[in-house]
Amino acid sequence: MRRVAGVLLIALGVFAVTLGFTLPSVVYDRLAVAPLDPDTETVAQGTNVTVLYPSMIAAGAANPIRTDATVTARRIVSGHLDAPEVKANGDVALWRVGLVVEDERSTLINAVEQWVCVDRRTAQGLQKCSKQKIDDGTSVITDVNQTGLEYKFPFDTQRKDYTFFDVTLRRATPIEYDGEEKVNGLATYRFIQRIDATKLDTREVPAAVLGGTTGAITADRMYQTTRRVWVEPRTGQIVKGSEDVRQWLVNPANGRGLPILQGTLTWTPQTIQKQVDSAKDAVAKLEMLTSTGPIVLWIVGGVLLLVGIVLMLLGAGGGGVTSRHRGNRAQPKPEPVGAR
Repeated sequence: MRRVAGVLLIALGVFAVTLGFTLPSVVYDRLAVAPLDPDTETVAQGTNVTVLYPSMIAAGAANPIRTDATVTARRIVSGHLDAPEVKANGDVALWRVGLVVEDERSTLINAVEQWVCVDRRTAQGLQKCSKQKIDDGTSVITDVNQTGLEYKFPFDTQRKDYTFFDVTLRRATPIEYDGEEKVNGLATYRFIQRIDATKLDTREVPAAVLGGTTGAITADRMYQTTRRVWVEPRTGQIVKGSEDVRQWLVNPANGRGLPILQGTLTWTPQTIQKQVDSAKDAVAKLEMLTSTGPIVLWIVGGVLLLVGIVLMLLGAGGGGVTSRHRGNRAQPKPEPVGAR
C-alpha cells in the first residue's frame, strides 16, 4: 500500500510542478487577450465648454455660441462576432464603438460610430477588416487605415512611445510615455498625445458668421487636441483619460475663425474608479497565472514528491524486514532417535 500511495503522490507532484511551469507560458499566452465582446462604457465631462450650435445659426441667432456649456461624452465599446475575421479562439476582435457628445440640455453636439478589427494581443487596429467603418453622421468611410492602438494598450505595456488612433483625425499619431503616476492607489503609466492644428475637411456655412456679407462660404474645419491617458501596464487597460479638444471653422478668405467645440473633458470619478477596480481584478488574475499560481504549484508539487519518495522507501524497507523475519523463524528441533 505504501508503494502504491508513493507512486500516486509522485505522479501528482510531477503534474503540479509541470503545471507550474506551464501557467506562465502556455496558459498565460492563451488567456492574456482582449475580449471579443468588451461591453464597456466610459463617461467624460467638462464645464465651461465653448459650443457652436448649428441650429441657432439656421434660426438666425445673433450669437450661436455658448461658452458655459457642461458637456458629457459617453463612449460605449462592444463586440460583434459576425465578421469573417473573428473566430471564437482567434486573435482578432471586431469592436463597435459609439461616441455621443451632449450638453446638459441633452442637445446633441457630436456622434460617431466606429467599427474596427483589433488584434487581441497587441491592441492594434487592423488595416484590412471587412466590416470596418467610421460614420460621423455626415459621411460613412469604410476604407480608412485604422492601424494604431485602439482604446487600450498591449499587455505588459512598456515605458516607450506608441501610436494611438484618433477617430476624429482618422489616423494614428504618436502617443508619448510621460512618466508614472498612481490613480486611486493604482500604479499607472501616463501617456500624452499631441495633435497640432490640422484641417479635417470643409463645411458650407453662412458668410455672416465668418465676416462675410451674404450667401454661404466654404470654410475649413480645423482640429487640435492634447490627449492624456493613464494605463495599468500589466493589462494595458486605460483607467483614466483627459482631453483638451478644439475644433473651429476658418474663413480662408480673411482668416477669421469660429469655434465649434473647445474645452477640457475628463473621465468622471465614477468611471475612473470603475476602471481601476476592473484593472485590479485583471491584474490579480494575471498574477495568479504568472507568479502566485506557479509558486504554489511548485511548493505543493515538491511536498508531494518528497512524501511520495519517503513512502516508496518505507515500502521497500518494510518488505525486506518481513522477508528476513521469515527467513530466521525458529525451526522445530529434530527429536532424538529412539525418544519415542
